[in-house]
Amino acid sequence: MDIGVPLKDLGAIEVSELLRLVDSLTEEDWTGNTMRRDILASGAHAAADNILMKTEWHPSANSTGIQHFEDLIHVWAKERGVDPEKYMPIAREDTDLWPVFTMPEWLQYKDVLAPVVEQVIAPLKQPRGVVTRLALVRLRAGTHVAPHTDGHPMAARAHRIHLSLSSTPSVEYKIDGRKFTMLKGHAYDFNNRVRHSVRNNGKRDRINLFVDYYPDPGLVMRNPLDVSSPSFAKPAPRIN
Repeated sequence: MDIGVPLKDLGAIEVSELLRLVDSLTEEDWTGNTMRRDILASGAHAAADNILMKTEWHPSANSTGIQHFEDLIHVWAKERGVDPEKYMPIAREDTDLWPVFTMPEWLQYKDVLAPVVEQVIAPLKQPRGVVTRLALVRLRAGTHVAPHTDGHPMAARAHRIHLSLSSTPSVEYKIDGRKFTMLKGHAYDFNNRVRHSVRNNGKRDRINLFVDYYPDPGLVMRNPLDVSSPSFAKPAPRIN
């Protein structure tokens, strides 16, 4: 969302439990599921490792012609010789723009993450607001996310919030031509509608929690004539 400034510090968050969780993550936790990198992330974002728990998705977001997220995952998994069922979304929440899917990893981490997310969105929270994307993201030492602007429709409506979980003063964020760093344990409303990049010049990995928050969705208008469903998998249960 264009928030009118490059970056806004939303304040300190209680992250002690989350830091313990992050410290316990293994390399398999970070790299065992490459689904987001392979079929969801843009070229720039593919530089980072991630653990994805929620994501918005719409068929217009990909060039495959596949109309259902569940089918997209099925095709991706079959191409890699893995069981599609373990990657299927466990819930779907519709908005007036794009549906939001909850991934299986949420069940593994929700006890720690749910209270943190509530703290993060508190300054922006609205009665009908929806978390549209949630992920732990690791940018390895010496790597970078190339300059880009997030151009998909949800980026115009949802706040992109970074919660910094590592002391990495050598990580440089460049937003709309200005350079910034982030303090460990602080949440930041990040203007992703202007050109931005990240460079990890240090020797330690940068780890952030990404929370995209859509504060004021419109009414969900479902087409009663649309009775299509995934061809290869069960549709994710709707929760609204």
